[in-house]
Amino acid sequence: MNVRVTDESAERVARNNDIFRRANEEIHATAGSLGFDAPIPFLCECTNERCTAVVRITAADYAEIRSHPRHFVTAPGHQADADGHERVIERSDGYETTEKVGEAGEIAEELAE
Repeated sequence: MNVRVTDESAERVARNNDIFRRANEEIHATAGSLGFDAPIPFLCECTNERCTAVVRITAADYAEIRSHPRHFVTAPGHQADADGHERVIERSDGYETTEKVGEAGEIAEELAE
């Protein structure tokens, strides 16, 4: 993976989201292996590396969000720390779907490969 960076803020946003996303993929895999279909706790995938928020979402809904490498699940209002590198594309009960834009989006796509 060759991630080029011209904007350090975009890189920070994308890499931090990638860390939370990888942890959530483990949660998703475990829930799937257990056949769990009720809302389960996922880590907020916001840009704040100190965030400890948890969002409850079904494994199917998480998989739908995860199917696009620029999309992330966050606690409501948590995109505020993204320095303009993401936008809310959907609001749901207890969580928001955000999309990385610009260079942060490009880096998120590269990290998802």
